[in-house]
Amino acid sequence: MQSALDHFSLPRMRMVFLAKYRETGLLIMRVSLGVLFIILTGPVLLSGPARWANFGSAIRSLGLHSHYQIWGFIGALFGCLGGALMIFGLFFRPGVLLVFAITFVHLLGALEGGTWRGNLAAVELALILLGLLFVGPGKYSVDKN
Repeated sequence: MQSALDHFSLPRMRMVFLAKYRETGLLIMRVSLGVLFIILTGPVLLSGPARWANFGSAIRSLGLHSHYQIWGFIGALFGCLGGALMIFGLFFRPGVLLVFAITFVHLLGALEGGTWRGNLAAVELALILLGLLFVGPGKYSVDKN
């Protein structure tokens, strides 16, 4: 049985030519997310204990209510180190796990006080990182796995 809309549908767009750029797309994604995490966590890492405490206070969502400076320093270090590992594709999966840990803590903290609608960016980033964890670094990486 045909639908009335079948006569008005647009021809399917064929983007087969983009298949040869799959590894380039993965490289762009990997490098841009790595740079993003370095831009977000680098200033925190270089700012000192007061900023570390503010950054580390997100750990409250996991039930930890002390040593915010240490947690903030660890989180900022994870963000910078994980971002650098993602950029170069060296130890890619451990690097993704480092930045996923930060994103997961942020996501839990953001969901405590509100709805999903206001926190969709954190959910999307967590899902993208989870996907990259399974896909791997691609052909253009330092370790070339």
